[in-house]
Amino acid sequence: MAILYQDGARLPHDLETRYQCCLRRIESKWPIRKICAYYHVSKRSLLRWLKAFDGTRDSLLPRSHARKSKHPRETGPGAVKKMLDLRRRNPGDTVLELWLKCRLAGFGISKATAYRILERAGVKPAYVTNPKRRHDGKYHGAGEPFLKWQMDVKFVPSECKAPGLEGRFYQYTVLDEFSRRRFLWFSAEHSMYETVRALEGAIAFFGAAPRVLQTDNGSEFSDRAFRKEKSRYGRDYPNCVESFLAFVGVEHKFIRPRTPEHNGRVERSHRVDGEKFYRHLSFHSLADLRAQGARWNLRYNSMPKQVLGFKSPNEAEIEGLIRVFEETGEVRCPKSYMPKGATSSEN
Repeated sequence: MAILYQDGARLPHDLETRYQCCLRRIESKWPIRKICAYYHVSKRSLLRWLKAFDGTRDSLLPRSHARKSKHPRETGPGAVKKMLDLRRRNPGDTVLELWLKCRLAGFGISKATAYRILERAGVKPAYVTNPKRRHDGKYHGAGEPFLKWQMDVKFVPSECKAPGLEGRFYQYTVLDEFSRRRFLWFSAEHSMYETVRALEGAIAFFGAAPRVLQTDNGSEFSDRAFRKEKSRYGRDYPNCVESFLAFVGVEHKFIRPRTPEHNGRVERSHRVDGEKFYRHLSFHSLADLRAQGARWNLRYNSMPKQVLGFKSPNEAEIEGLIRVFEETGEVRCPKSYMPKGATSSEN
């Protein structure tokens, strides 16, 4: 089918095709579906042509979509001069304030036009919001199992609770950086005491303790904010989390304040929880929440992940432990991997 160019515009269907389509519909009473199939046109185009058709070919010529009229003060040198003059006399005003003053002066320009006028004139705004610093550098994570754990707390959504169930519930997540295998602990209390209980459960779950524990600066992990000199709540003895980590020989590392991306792997797992677990969760008690959470954690640790080469966290941990044993002879986690003839260093 030939393509017609008229006044620089490319027409997908020539004028004769449009005219014959309209005649088939009006004079021959062809169904719309038959016309579309016969002439290879869309139903939407055919209905548009029929609406404009008055029996002549000229009625099917393309029409310009430009506005027929324009406000005399909407654009032009007058509005540009006014905006630049307002900017010169009010250097501390924002673009929004300058635009409102220009509107009050009788120039009906839009906000986008005001920004464009100042941008083309090379005039910078009165102030520029400081962009958020991106911490997109390479993260040197753990290359072996049980080198570093990430820990964080997630608030259990209140809409998951059964009617009449009072109080707030919290999910303590402990995740191994290398394998992404994790342990979940649910509690009705947000405190250091529950942090210690979660760590005790994680060590029993994994079968070994890490060398480094990485957390944020929340009050459930540290009370450094209250240890200022001459503070009312200051004290000179360690808290329960510090005492526990010192007892099991784990170094506590804090991430930079207000940078949750440093704990991105456990944060990413919380996003998966929201999408696949909490969206369908309904629990009636803390015991019910813990039971359902244990089943979900079992499924999570068995799910293949692209970042692990389509292996599950359980498989990644076993492969990592085997590689450590073959290279160094160390049995890092007897519960997960104990080769024949090897003896645990913990015994």
